[in-house]
Amino acid sequence: MESVKTGNRIEREEMRVPVMSKYVKALLIKLLRFTVNFSLFIGLVYNEPFSHVLILIVILAPATYLIGDLFILPRFGGTVALLIDAPLIFSGVWAVHVWLGVSLGYGHYFLFSLITIALCVEEFIYHIYMERNVFGMDRPTLTEMINRL
Repeated sequence: MESVKTGNRIEREEMRVPVMSKYVKALLIKLLRFTVNFSLFIGLVYNEPFSHVLILIVILAPATYLIGDLFILPRFGGTVALLIDAPLIFSGVWAVHVWLGVSLGYGHYFLFSLITIALCVEEFIYHIYMERNVFGMDRPTLTEMINRL
């Protein structure tokens, strides 16, 4: 990495990161986020077995990554991607629980709503990361957006 001195600042040339590693890093970030949220809400709060948490992670993280982040986000933007992610997460969590044979009550639906809200808040920030770092779009950071308010 070469350094170039301009005035009082030292600017460094960015090393080119292979494109595939950007996508893998983004998927790993999503897997980590889903692991934390599902472990916290489903594993700790509802005391469901870790196998249920693992099945949810393995099914929903790649599905939302492929549909919401790789297909919808670059074509239609963050708002549409978020509007697709929310029902996809809620219905996905519900469908996996039905498939696993868990008897669902009102508490489960409230829990699914909390999971969906938590993940959508994170998805908003994650979409900014994807647009800037993976797709190379010139988008403002979250801090810049807040400062404009």
